[in-house]
Amino acid sequence: MRSSMLRVLACLSLFFFLVPVTYVRGPGPPANDSQYIALEPIVIDAKNPVRSRVGRLEFLGGWTMTSDNVAFGGISSMVALPDNRFLMLSDNGSLFGFTLDESKHLANRPFIAPLPDGPAKPNAFARQNWDSESFLHDPETGQFWVGYEHQHSIWRYGPSLARREAAHFPEVAKNWPENGGAEAMLHLPDSRFLVFSEAAEYLKGGYQALIFASDPAEPDSKAVSFGYQPPKGYNLTDAAILDEKTALMLHRRFTPFDGVSAILSIAQLKDFQPGKVATSVPIATLKPPFKVDNMEALAVTRDGDQIFVWIASDDNFSVLQESLLFKFRLLKGKSVRKNSGPGRKNEKAEASPGFSTFESD
Repeated sequence: MRSSMLRVLACLSLFFFLVPVTYVRGPGPPANDSQYIALEPIVIDAKNPVRSRVGRLEFLGGWTMTSDNVAFGGISSMVALPDNRFLMLSDNGSLFGFTLDESKHLANRPFIAPLPDGPAKPNAFARQNWDSESFLHDPETGQFWVGYEHQHSIWRYGPSLARREAAHFPEVAKNWPENGGAEAMLHLPDSRFLVFSEAAEYLKGGYQALIFASDPAEPDSKAVSFGYQPPKGYNLTDAAILDEKTALMLHRRFTPFDGVSAILSIAQLKDFQPGKVATSVPIATLKPPFKVDNMEALAVTRDGDQIFVWIASDDNFSVLQESLLFKFRLLKGKSVRKNSGPGRKNEKAEASPGFSTFESD
């Protein structure tokens, strides 16, 4: 009986992971426009609270985020600003912001508001179709870019996020799966933009991604395609520039029997070339007994030589899931040899320039 119940719960969870939110949200509670966001501190491993190492990540803190505002949840991407200020986008077109006080576990100066404009269809459920999945910020101009799926497009907003400046519906993205659009974006040091589809298959392998030589939100911008191959069984959910040569790539997987897991990996920017298929090297895996949910948002910050990795989860507006925020320190790794047992050759993990791989715990 217990095993049957577990299978039922697993299938219910799978439904919330795989079906677009637009079709699974019910009438919900009465409208509540509270601007308060509460943080509850958590550990990465409840069975071993002192554990902090996850591959090349050192766990520094984690929080469950909640709010009475019915628009809160569904976090799909985020931007980290100076002074621990975070902006997070929901897949219902809502924008959340707060300044994180890590010592007091407070979300100071919070706000929850809809984006000022988006590609919604003119109907009663338009807001639910503003499925914002990727988010970029240019600290020099203050401008923001948002990637939408369902109605596949890239939009640029002004420094205050108060108005739309430009919008582009790339012709090459029109045939992408409805729920497999612009899941991640990167703004490269050479000024090019990359836009990654989560589920549009690339003929040469992996999933389709686009290279824009100029601003992808401008209607006359042109794109060329390449492929990105995630770790086997995983889908890309976000990406962030790490340095002038590399990017961090976040992936998730869910199966009824293994549950949810996430992989963080490092990709070489030089591998993102037209007509090629790029890959990445895993550096950490989040899976039970580690605390993990539908990890969809990724950001990188720095303090001197230290690099911090922030990961947040999309709860799909489901009572079975949570909105989590994790802070990790990225550790400098070293190549390690994996011995698979008697009679097996030692296999040396590949090392990427500047950041060597390290076996996950």
